[in-house]
Amino acid sequence: MRHARYALLLVVVLYSSGSAAAQPAELPPPAAAKKAPVPKAPKPPKKEAKGGKRADLAPDIAALSGADTEMAIKAAEMLGRADEPAAHDALLDALAFGLPARVAITAVGALTLHPAPTDVAALKRYAGHHTPTVRSAAVTALSAYPDPAARGAIVAALHDPSGAVRAAAAGAAGKGRVRDAVESLLKLLAKGEEASARALAQLADTDLARKIADHYGKVPDASLALTLGLILKRQDFGPDPAKVEIVRAMAKIQDAAAVNQLKDYVDTTPKTPPKPSRQEAQMVIEARVGGGGK
Repeated sequence: MRHARYALLLVVVLYSSGSAAAQPAELPPPAAAKKAPVPKAPKPPKKEAKGGKRADLAPDIAALSGADTEMAIKAAEMLGRADEPAAHDALLDALAFGLPARVAITAVGALTLHPAPTDVAALKRYAGHHTPTVRSAAVTALSAYPDPAARGAIVAALHDPSGAVRAAAAGAAGKGRVRDAVESLLKLLAKGEEASARALAQLADTDLARKIADHYGKVPDASLALTLGLILKRQDFGPDPAKVEIVRAMAKIQDAAAVNQLKDYVDTTPKTPPKPSRQEAQMVIEARVGGGGK
């Protein structure tokens, strides 16, 4: 009986051990799920200049005021061509702080590619620069501005002690059609300055042409001949009777320059339709040298 109880107990123990071994192992807790990365907002595209090209002015703005003169000149050129207002402002800022002469010459010219009224004050300052080449560049640039202050600076530059600056001012007066410059130009014509002759020829209407012709004997013959000859060859000057007056005024000039100018006029004017001014010029040439354009 006792043996039977031990046998039964042994069976129960063995059964319990087998049941425990058959149970599955406890699983570890699941790992926490990783959070998905939040996408970053895209950077706004850089502003594009006209033509679809992205504008990146920073390198040129930095180079403009840098120590490398050649790089600064190139930067001024690039900023002048750029359409962005920031490029124009950068040129004005650099000029306000001061630039080496060679860079300043390029910068003042670059302003005129996109002229703005605020440029005039800066250009007037540089028209008084201590270096003649810078003054010349600034005065030339002022011809692009109809502002009375710009025109006044051009007239003032006609009295500059430097002949190169006076020549630049004369060119600016002609290009900018600065009528207030006429009297100063006539004074320079009396000194034989060729640039004044060319400017007066650009400015001349029929009344001014007569006024210039009346300076015969008051200005060098060669200078007067050049001025009248340039007026005569202008396609937009006229009518033709006014050109006849010019030819007759030139006939009084004994310098060979007068005949040379008349020859140029005959050579560059078509024979047909016949023009009295051309015929008159040919007669003057024949009377003076015994021949002329046919």
